[in-house]
Formats: sequence, structure tokens, C-alpha cells
Amino acid sequence: MKVWEVARKPKIVVTAKEPATYVRALLRDSDEDIAIVVEDDKTEKFAGYITTREVIQITSHFSSLRAKDLALDYPVAYKDEELDEVYRRMVEEKVVAVPVLDSRDSQKVVGVITLADIIRGLKRAGYKPQAETVAEVMTTDDLDKLLTTPDERVNRVWSDLVSGRILGKVVVKSPEEPVPWGIITLREFVETSRWFFHRESERGLKSVAKVRSIMLRGAPAATPDTPVELVADFMVEHGYTVLPVIDDETGRVVGVITIEDVARAYIEGAKPGRVKPTVRLPTPVPAGREEMVEYASTSGILKRVLVEKPVEERLSGLRAGDVARPELPAISINDTVEHARRVMLRYRTGYVIVVDDQGRIQGVVTKWSMLRAIGLKGPVWSRRVYDKFFIDFIMDKDLPRVKPTEPIENVALKLVRSRAEVAIVVDEDGKIVGFITKDDLVEAYRRLMAGRARVENIMTPGRMGLVHPHHTLHHAVTKMQNLYLDALTVYDGSQVVGVVSANRLPFVAYEGGAGRKSRRLVWVRKLVRGAARLGRYVKIVPLLVIDATTSLRGVHVRPEDDVVKAIDLMKKHNVDGIPVVSDDGKPLGIVTKTDIVRELARTAQVRVEKAVEIQPERRTGEAETKA
Repeated sequence: MKVWEVARKPKIVVTAKEPATYVRALLRDSDEDIAIVVEDDKTEKFAGYITTREVIQITSHFSSLRAKDLALDYPVAYKDEELDEVYRRMVEEKVVAVPVLDSRDSQKVVGVITLADIIRGLKRAGYKPQAETVAEVMTTDDLDKLLTTPDERVNRVWSDLVSGRILGKVVVKSPEEPVPWGIITLREFVETSRWFFHRESERGLKSVAKVRSIMLRGAPAATPDTPVELVADFMVEHGYTVLPVIDDETGRVVGVITIEDVARAYIEGAKPGRVKPTVRLPTPVPAGREEMVEYASTSGILKRVLVEKPVEERLSGLRAGDVARPELPAISINDTVEHARRVMLRYRTGYVIVVDDQGRIQGVVTKWSMLRAIGLKGPVWSRRVYDKFFIDFIMDKDLPRVKPTEPIENVALKLVRSRAEVAIVVDEDGKIVGFITKDDLVEAYRRLMAGRARVENIMTPGRMGLVHPHHTLHHAVTKMQNLYLDALTVYDGSQVVGVVSANRLPFVAYEGGAGRKSRRLVWVRKLVRGAARLGRYVKIVPLLVIDATTSLRGVHVRPEDDVVKAIDLMKKHNVDGIPVVSDDGKPLGIVTKTDIVRELARTAQVRVEKAVEIQPERRTGEAETKA
């Protein structure tokens, strides 16, 4: 590949006379690794470039340095060069970004290129890494030089990054216990001023900060057998240049993988003497034909599930006003998704009403809404954790409205039709008098149907309600969404392991796609003395069903059991479904809260369908009479 196929337009272009502190601010605010320096605005003649390594050499708030004082003029790339030549030059000079010039005769800047751009371009062109696993390319030589501790002075790390020209260090608990607690790279120095030690301006000199004050807490981590492609996706997407490699059993750091190592895996392959590990991570089990999700229209689904039920099975007499709750926690439409999550945890609820500035209801955020938000945005503890992600983007706006006198079967039918989890109860004047949630309908069913309904009559049967522990979590969530289920039985082929429950999923680091861009959480103690909150690092592995499974070994119901027993078990274990097994322990499916709501909706459908059938006959009779 040629350089021009990967190069991109520079985001930052400054003149040679611009203050160096201004360039530092631009690199900080744009999250960019390189700034192009030109002689002046008129000629735009190339005068050099500045990277994050150069700007951190300004060690105070004030400096008389100009852009030309920091600018580099080598190495550079030319648009017609081979990509692998530029990669080797960048690694040799230990830079992560270079400008791309038109030719050796013409010094016109046509773009910039970083190591991340090289990896991104190779992946986009369909290249596969020649080294498949992290163990084949990770850095293990002089590992101590790439490790530091939270109590290390910042200026010592700064010296290694500037003079030693390394890309970053892994912060470990201690030399004796090298468990990763974070990372510190050039980017962490650029994004904060807490590391200044006033080399140029001694005014206000104070003690040098510790690594703990500027490190990125909660470092993602790989294991030696992690596929390089997963690490490449993660580093390119989130802008990491250094990641720890840990032993899967002890959690101790056994190496470091840098963005240079990942690029090498694609261009040169494994380092000399390295072999692929024999032990590999569990790979996702492909979903079989019987497991594949069947896509159908809402009307098609309704025809399958809303079938006539005997009259004696209806909960006749129970109205919406009898089960409605007077209020739900509320948040503003201008709040963030993270705030909604905190409100759910604080009030121990799965439903939060969204109101505008005038207090009018605009929608509702449920745990399914949260799941969609995480699936679209990615894990909340990615690098840019302070990005605003507003409620308006993910809330459910189609909320059915019901009268207090309506039967709860009709309420259930409206929830099924709109795929909502909350209905608004309004009086004759349209004034809101309460709310009905999916859980309220399930509780009403529990109170009134004891001994009157068996699990086999309402359960989701067969493979529809099952998923394998090593299926991707994305497959499980897609299956739940398209089949209108809020839980699945997890079965490994020999025994029931537990359930994947919708009310637990929003608090799992889930991300959409094929389940590859996902992480598993490994929790460690926070660094701040006396703090109760926890820090974390993240292990880069494919996120599978087992990572989000709620263990329910020995907890199940049989087809002949009362539905109320299943509801009581759901409440006890805080899940939305309970596995259904036979006498010999074989899984038969699952019974979920949505199954119960659908059961109520079926009885309402009887009346609705009959009303639709009768009316056309009346019109025909009237027409014949007139004729």
C-alpha cells in the first residue's frame, strides 16, 4: 500500500510564530497527536511539525517558546512511498505521527499519518495480521522500564517519555505485586497541567505531582492469547498507545503491547523466536440455524402470540386504576444517560420518566433503553468518559395511554403492540393520574392467578428460549429484542447454567456488532487512600453470554408448576425469567415477565378481534336493506 491511501487531512495547522503553549492547547482540545507548522498564512510553506512529545517539554503555564522552537523536520513521509517503509522509519525514530509531503522536491503538506492510521488503513483494505496473538509481538525486554507505581514522581516518568522516547508506562500496584492499576502516556501529560514542575518559570514552584494524580485509572489489559485484531480495534478506536498484558490466572503484568507492536503484527509479523500460544481464549460458538433470530413484523408477531383464550382464564374485573402506581422517579430530558443509570440504582427501579423544562412527560427510560444506549455508544468507561450522551437520544417516546376503567388485559395488549414497558393512566380530562409498568401487571397476575395457570401454558418453549454460554452477547440481545423476550435460559449442552436477564444487562460492558469490541471487567481496589469506590481495569476479550449470565444453578420450574412459583423466584433472584426444565433436568425453555404480559394481552385480543369481525357484517346488512 502507498502512503496516500492512508493519509488524512491535518486537523491542526499553525504558523511558526504561534506560542508553543497555544499549540499545546490545540493538541489537548482536539485529541490529535500532531500539529503542522507553516512559515506564514500566505505561503503555507512547510516549516516542521510538533507532536505530543514536543509540547510536554513545556513544563510550566508560561513559556516564551514559539512553535518554530519545538518543530521537527524529520522524519517525514512522502505520498508515493510504500507504507511499510514509513512504518519502519517511524519506529526507528520513535514517533507516532509524521506529516505527509507531496514529494522530496515539493515541500507541500498533503496530509498526516499516525501508527493508528496505518493500522486502520490496513484493516480497511482487508489485511490480516501476520502475527495472530499478543504473545507473538508484545514487549517483554526491559519490562521494568515500562512499569511505574502510583507514588512515582511525575518528572521521572516525564524524563523517560521525553529522553527515553517511550510511548508510555503501565502503572502497577507495586514492584512486588505488578497488578495493573492504570496507564500513563503522552496523552495524559497533554490533557492535564497537574504535572508541571516549572522548569522555565520558577514562580509559584511547588512539589512535583505523583503519577496517581494524572494517570488514566482503569487500564484495559490483554492476555498473551488475546487476538491481535481485538487489541488493534480497541487501540485504534480509543486512542491508546500502550496496554498491559497480564497473566490470565494471576492478573500480574507479563508484558506490554504498544501501538508499534500492533503495527508490526500486520506489517512484519511475529518477533524473532516468538510462537503462538497453545492455549487460546474461548471463541464464540456460531449460532446454529435453529438459533438464528427470525425477523418478523410487529403484526406478524401479534398474530402468533395473541390467540384466543378461554373466558374463565381472564382476570375479569381488575382495572387499570386498581394496579396503577401514583408516581415514578423523573429526570430532565437534558440529563445524561449516566444520570439516568444513577437514578435507577438510587431508587431501585427499572423505569424513569423523562420530562421537559415545563414538566411535561416526553418519554420513559427503562433498562431496555439503557441497553440500547450502551450498545450504540460503547462502554461508559472508555477514554472519553465525560462525553455528553443525552436522554432524548435513547428514551422510549411511544407510551400508550389508558383510562383508569380499562381492563388490565387491554393495558397489556397496548404494551405488547407498542413494545413499551410503561403505560400512562389518564382521566377523562387527559390529566395523568398514574403509571402502569410491566412489573405491576406481573404482580397483579401473581395475586389473582394463584393455582389457576401452569407454566407450560405461557412459557417460551424450545430453542427460542435457550442460548449457549459461548454465544456472543450480541446474539443473545438481538434474539431477546426480536422475539420480545426479557430473559433467556443459558444451557451449555449438559446443564442449565443460569439466565441472561434484561434487567441486569444495562450494567454489563456491552457493545454492538459481532460482540468483538467488548470487554470483561476485572475489579481492583482504588488507589486513593480511604476511598470506598472501586477502580477497574478491563480485559479485552470477546464478550460472551457467560460474561452476563446470572447463575441460577438448581433454580428452575417444571412445566406443571404454578406460574406464581416462577414469579416468586424471579422476584427473589432479581431476574426477568426462570428456566423451565423437565424431570430429567433437560431445558424446555423459559418463562419470563413478557410471557405473562403476553398472556394478559391474549385475553384482550379475543374481544378486539370479535368487534372487528362483527362491524363489517352490520354494514353489509344495512346496505342490503336499503337496496
